[in-house]
Amino acid sequence: MPALGALEPVAGEKGRIPVKWILVVWFALATCLCSEGLWAAESDSHQQQITNEARHGFEEILDLWRAWSYDDLYARVVPAPGSDQWNFVDQLNHSGRCPSCCWEKMQDVTIVYLDDSTVLLTARLGIEVEGVGIRFVTRTFRLVKQFGIWKLPEVDIISLAEPNMQRIPREILERPL
Repeated sequence: MPALGALEPVAGEKGRIPVKWILVVWFALATCLCSEGLWAAESDSHQQQITNEARHGFEEILDLWRAWSYDDLYARVVPAPGSDQWNFVDQLNHSGRCPSCCWEKMQDVTIVYLDDSTVLLTARLGIEVEGVGIRFVTRTFRLVKQFGIWKLPEVDIISLAEPNMQRIPREILERPL
C-alpha cells in the first residue's frame, strides 16, 4: 500500500494524476491568492492609520510651538546630542518665527510610510515672521514614534525657528510693564 499522499498511479491509470489532487492544489492556490489580497488591503489600512497618526502628531507639535508651550513641545522632540531643555527653550525665545495657524499652517502634505515607528512627512508650512508676515517653507521631516508619541528631531524645529541670539528674548518683550 503506498504512503498516504504519494502520487503513484493506480493500476490502469498510467501517468494520470487523480482529480482529487488537482482539486486540492487548485483550492490551496485559490486560498493563497485570496488571502494575499486581504493581507494587502489590511496592510494598506494599517499604513494609512499610521500615517494619519503621524500627521496628527506633527500638527500637535506645530500647535504647541505656536502656543509657546515650549516645555510641552520639548517632550515631543528628539533632543540633539548635547542639548537640553533650557537651551531649546532659550533658542525658541530668541526667535521671531513661529508656525501660522489655520489653513496656512500646513499644506500639500505627503507622507511616506517607512515602518510602524517612522514616517517621512513633506509639507508646505506657513511660518509667521515677526515684522514681515507669513513665509512658506517646504520641507521633509522624519517623524519617529517613541513610547507611543510621534516626535520630531529638535534640529528641525530650531532650523525653522532660525533663532537670533542678538534678538531680545520673547519673554522680556512680552513682559507686562
